[in-house]
Amino acid sequence: MHKRARRAAVAVAGVALAAGGIAGVAAATPATAAVAAGTVRYYAFDINNGTTDPGLIPVAGSNPAKFAQGDELILNDQVTSTHWAGHGYPIVGFDSGVCTMTRIPEKNAEQTIANCVVSVAVRGGSLTVQGAVHFRAGQPEPATLAVTGGTGKFDGKSGELRVSFTKTHKILAFTLK
Repeated sequence: MHKRARRAAVAVAGVALAAGGIAGVAAATPATAAVAAGTVRYYAFDINNGTTDPGLIPVAGSNPAKFAQGDELILNDQVTSTHWAGHGYPIVGFDSGVCTMTRIPEKNAEQTIANCVVSVAVRGGSLTVQGAVHFRAGQPEPATLAVTGGTGKFDGKSGELRVSFTKTHKILAFTLK
């Protein structure tokens, strides 16, 4: 795995997807992930590489040890409930997406930024989110992304996703309306 992907440890978004909101989240069962407005929380565990690293696709000709404009971070996570049951967190779905590095630190751009588009599919429906994730010292920072659409039990929903990152997983906190 490339050094910069390790430094990116759990890049979003998801997601993204970022992404996340991952520390100290209240329990949510699949039943709470209903169509009603409110907050729905999940954990997301990376399955790209068996670690918290996102999959990295560097721009051709770039130095894989440093982020470059146009690099892509591929998100591929198991999505779980936030309560421990038996020997782990029950898997309720998956997320899939990409974050494209759009701003790299230079004279007038002091922080790395990635634009992320991620879909989160759970029992009974899916949500699509997108937005910017900022990186500081190669690490993703907590981010808020827009919920841009939904299917199934999430049809017609809008809102936002707050994502944060731990060493082992992301915390996804959807606020839906």
